[in-house]
Amino acid sequence: MRNLTSTVVFSLAIASPVVGHAQEELYLHVTSPGLQRVVVAAPDFERRAGSDPPGSAEFASTLRKDLGEAVAITLLPDDRARLVEVDPTNQGLTRQRWRAVGAQFLLQGSLAGAGSQLVVEVRLFDLASGEVAYSKRLQSGAPLAPTMAHTLANDLVHLFTGRPGPFLSRIAFVSDRSGSKELWIMRWDGADPQQLTTHRSIALGPAWSPDGQWLAFTSFLRGNPQLLLLRPTEGYLKPVAALPGVNTSASFSPDGARIAFAAGADGNTDIYVVPVAGGTPERLTSSRAIDTQPAWAPNGRQIAFTSTAAGAPQVFLMDAEGSNIRRLTLGDTFADEAAWAPDGVRLAYTSFVADRFQIAILDLRTNTRSVVGAAGNNESPCWSPDGTMLAFVSDRSGRKQIYVTDPAGKPRQVTIDGNNLQPAWVAQLQ
Repeated sequence: MRNLTSTVVFSLAIASPVVGHAQEELYLHVTSPGLQRVVVAAPDFERRAGSDPPGSAEFASTLRKDLGEAVAITLLPDDRARLVEVDPTNQGLTRQRWRAVGAQFLLQGSLAGAGSQLVVEVRLFDLASGEVAYSKRLQSGAPLAPTMAHTLANDLVHLFTGRPGPFLSRIAFVSDRSGSKELWIMRWDGADPQQLTTHRSIALGPAWSPDGQWLAFTSFLRGNPQLLLLRPTEGYLKPVAALPGVNTSASFSPDGARIAFAAGADGNTDIYVVPVAGGTPERLTSSRAIDTQPAWAPNGRQIAFTSTAAGAPQVFLMDAEGSNIRRLTLGDTFADEAAWAPDGVRLAYTSFVADRFQIAILDLRTNTRSVVGAAGNNESPCWSPDGTMLAFVSDRSGRKQIYVTDPAGKPRQVTIDGNNLQPAWVAQLQ
C-alpha cells in the first residue's frame, strides 16, 4: 500500500553537505570504565570573505555544543584558553603554548561565505607530534550549517573512538501530544520533533532497521494490532505481519533481512521471525508462557526476550533459530524490555526495585548487573548507536517523558509535550 493519506512524509532535514527538574540521583554509567577523554582546544574559527558568512554563528554554536557532549572529548576550559597568546607569525610556537596549558589537540578552522553557501575548512593538530591528525572541507547551504557541524563532530568522535558520534542520529518514539498515540521522530537531543503518522489510532513499539530506511511498529489502524513497516523519508507504509491476536515488539536482525516479533491470542504469546521482504512467519518459541519483547543480538546469532516461564517476567536468551533457551536475569523479581548495547556484551533492561521500575544493566562477560536507583519510574531503555548513552522513559516529572544520558551518565529530559514513550534510536536516516 503506497502513500496512505494519513501518513506524513518526513522531510529530510539531514541532507549530507557536500564533502526538567533537577534531582539528586545516581547516574547511568554506560561508557567503558577508564575511558580516557582527550583535551581539545577549540578557539573561534577565523571568519573570511565577510564578517559574518551566512550560518556561521549557528555552525559555531552547534559544533561547540556537540563537542561539549562528546564522550571521548573534553574541551579545554575557557580560563586556560585565555592564557594562550597567539602569535600569527609563528604557528609552531602558538601550538606549543596550547600544549603548555593542557591541550592535547588543537582544532582550527575558517568560515567563509560563497553566496548562500557556507564553506568550512578545518584542521586538527596533534600537539604532541605537531602532525595534522585530521583535515576536511565542508560546503553547503547556510540552512544546513548545523548539519555540517554535526558531521564534523561525528568525524572527530570517530577519530578518537573508531565509532561515529551521535550527532546525526534520530530517536523515534510514541507520543500522545496530538490526541492519539502516534509515531514521532526527533534529533537525539530532542530538537526538531516531527510527527510521522496521523492515523488517530494507536501506534506502539517503533523499531529501526539497521540502515535507517525502515521503521517497524504495531498499529491498530485496521482494528486488530498489525505489524507495519514505514519508510519515514517517503511515507510509504506496508504490512509485514498480521497473525491472530497481537503483533508487536518488533526487532530487526543486524543484517536488516528479518524481523523478530511477538504474536499470539488468548493470552499465549510467542516469538516469531518474518522476512522483511515478505513471507510466512516462523515460530521460534512454543510454550504456555508469555514470550515477548525480542531483541536481536548485534552478532545476529542470538535473541534476548522476555518470558513468564519462570513465573514473573524475566529476560531469557536463545539462539536465533529458537534453540538453547536459557535464563539471563537471576537477581530480579521482574525483568523486561531488554536492549542490547552495540558491543554485544551489555544488556539494559527494566527491573522492579523497591516498588519502582528502574533501569538495570547486565554485563554478560562478568554476569554482573547494576541497578540505578533514580526518582520516579524509569523504563524502556535503548542505547545510542555508539553505545555511550541511553535513552529511557521516566515519570519523575509527572507525565512520562524521554530522557537521554550525557557522557557522564547524567540524564536530561528531551521531550516536554504530552506523554512520550518507547524511544528507538538510529544512527542516521537513509
